[in-house]
Amino acid sequence: MNETIKVIQNLRTIRKFSDKKISTKDLETIIKSSVRAANSSKRQNYSIIVVDEKEILDQMFYGSNIGLIFCLDFNRLIDTAKHLGYNYDPKNIRLFITGFIDTCLAAQTATIAAKSLGIDSIFTNSVHRAKIEDVYKFFNLPEQYCFPVIALGLGYPEEEPEWKMGRISGPGIIHKNKYKKLSTEELDQLVKDYENQDLRLGVSAEKLSELGFERYLDWFFEVRSRPFPEEKINELYDILRKAKFLVDK
Repeated sequence: MNETIKVIQNLRTIRKFSDKKISTKDLETIIKSSVRAANSSKRQNYSIIVVDEKEILDQMFYGSNIGLIFCLDFNRLIDTAKHLGYNYDPKNIRLFITGFIDTCLAAQTATIAAKSLGIDSIFTNSVHRAKIEDVYKFFNLPEQYCFPVIALGLGYPEEEPEWKMGRISGPGIIHKNKYKKLSTEELDQLVKDYENQDLRLGVSAEKLSELGFERYLDWFFEVRSRPFPEEKINELYDILRKAKFLVDK
């Protein structure tokens, strides 16, 4: 197995970070690698907010050493167009989708670059769990044509985690040539796979016992997948409208 594949397959989520600092050189390498990610028409429709204030890292990034907020952002292009005497209007769903993809690709590339340097990470939607208007104000995000997509915490683990999650890679994930719904037999096998502790698709048997469930999927559908509060959903809709990413027809 070559080193690149090894790095990707060893990606993991860390929730307890040590106080060990990420060097300035390593952080620069991570960011320079992140912006090398594929992007639509060389536009790089994103901005990256680098966070190093401990209070914010503790609140939003699980106490990691550095936080990166990846924002879908068209303001740089709008301002450049205006500076040159042009009008650039990104107010359409196609550009929203391509910009969102650009942002996610940059974020994932950052985690791979970090892992190659021995630095672990955690992706979190903390920017959406918080009152999102406060997120805009605190980080001075433009009200229009900018949206915080994902937060990424970077750092070194306080201790080596005992449980590394597995991944599904068969039917239901991989489709050859055309999409194919799972058969009853394949669904039965999928449930068995989730119950197989060796595959580590859910949580450990000890954790399940603490949660009061025998099967991970029972806990997932009964507890973990409860609907997101309606007011938070409406808050996101309102912000996306305010940012001009959603336009009522």
